[in-house]
Amino acid sequence: MEMRIKVLLHWKELMLFLFLFLILFVVGSWRLPHSPSTWFDEGINIGISQSLVEKHIYSLRVTPNMFVAERYFLITTNYPVLIPVAISLKLLGYNFVAARLPMLLYLLFFGLVFYLLVRRQYGSMYALFSLSLLVSFAPLYGNGKAVLGEVPGLLFFLLGLSLLPKDYSLKRLLISGLMFGLAIATKPFFLIIIPAVLIGEWYRMVALSASKFFNRLCLLLLGATFPLLIWLYTIIPDFSPIKVIHAVSYYSNSYAANNFLNIIFNNLFRFFSETTPIHFFLMFVVVVCGAVYRLKKKEKLSTVEVILFIFIILNWLWYLKTPGWYRYFFTAHILLFLMFPYYLRRLLNKKAVIILLSILFLVQFTYLLFKRTDILYNSDSVAVVASYITQNIERQDSLLVINNPSLAFLLDRFEPYQYLQINPSLHFGLGSLNDNSGQPFSHIIISGDLNESRLNNLVDTLNERYTKEYQYEKYIIYHYEQ
Repeated sequence: MEMRIKVLLHWKELMLFLFLFLILFVVGSWRLPHSPSTWFDEGINIGISQSLVEKHIYSLRVTPNMFVAERYFLITTNYPVLIPVAISLKLLGYNFVAARLPMLLYLLFFGLVFYLLVRRQYGSMYALFSLSLLVSFAPLYGNGKAVLGEVPGLLFFLLGLSLLPKDYSLKRLLISGLMFGLAIATKPFFLIIIPAVLIGEWYRMVALSASKFFNRLCLLLLGATFPLLIWLYTIIPDFSPIKVIHAVSYYSNSYAANNFLNIIFNNLFRFFSETTPIHFFLMFVVVVCGAVYRLKKKEKLSTVEVILFIFIILNWLWYLKTPGWYRYFFTAHILLFLMFPYYLRRLLNKKAVIILLSILFLVQFTYLLFKRTDILYNSDSVAVVASYITQNIERQDSLLVINNPSLAFLLDRFEPYQYLQINPSLHFGLGSLNDNSGQPFSHIIISGDLNESRLNNLVDTLNERYTKEYQYEKYIIYHYEQ
């Protein structure tokens, strides 16, 4: 009888897992080229992969014959994402399905590793609840389907945590370090893994000798060295201390902000006034209270939990100095799903936990369904504009695309010029309204607010010498008047 009950529970768990994974696959693959709406950072990443395929140059093309030289300012999502995307473009052509297909695979593998890690840490019930919250979370698809580094970086981070041994295992420590290195190489933001792992290993040192603690750290570092060396070479091929200093200086204040206190206050206020930050804050409070309760009960946290806690806190602190876009605490938000169901159970009885988590799943999933047609999560505007240009503009005409590398990617046959305003102090491109021959561009394509571009005399030149030829949503095509 006991054996039959175990088999029944196993099949029940398997069916629930497959149902949740089906949601992940269906939503992840739904309208892949148009959902979510493509945006600035993704366009840069795809453009770099395209240049790698076409010209074997690991940078972004901004004129027919010029590529961005300052890679350490340009490439924030790196080779663990860009190389798979380049391979996909090579095999399937220059389109968003090909570009995003590797991201769908990353998303599915992430869901699997996420589930297995929670199951190992807390058990099957909590793994299913955590997975249900993950797959019903709309920002997972808004960030995870686009060619960005957050979900792939999290995948390698969780693989590193999953492989991190409790004992002294040479092989597993090296492979765990390799995964952490790949996470950092995916996106420099994941450098916060280093202090998180260091503190987690220090916490474990109570059960180890100082020499074993030091040896574990050395093996983890050794495992991470190879992917990190490749990462450094990709962004600074002609390595120099001056370039490293410039890169560090830039990333420490990448948005050229002057009033940090004002930015920090505004971002803190979001966690009491806006729904997504409030969602994060409430889960964070539950997890922290649950952890305090465990410590009061003299229960020791696992090393994995300590690393996750430190990572989440560092991510949140780092977010406070940014412009406030939710994507910048998205990784911490996702990691809270790992621990939230378990720590909620430490504070409430089982029945209350099941009811609350079921309600949260239904609310998140309903939001996901209702938001599926919003322009943020579903827009084919780039494809529509690219189609118009292909059908109505001569191939020999010179095009300038301002602040839309995704559109430039689809217009590759025109070899367009690009101008990209990364932030108030950093831009890429010629910075001119004339092409290489000194002639005005026959067409200028903009998206969004003209004032976001720092191109000299752009507004005056458009008003005096160009006419509006076509507009679709935020995109406007201007034609030069002879």
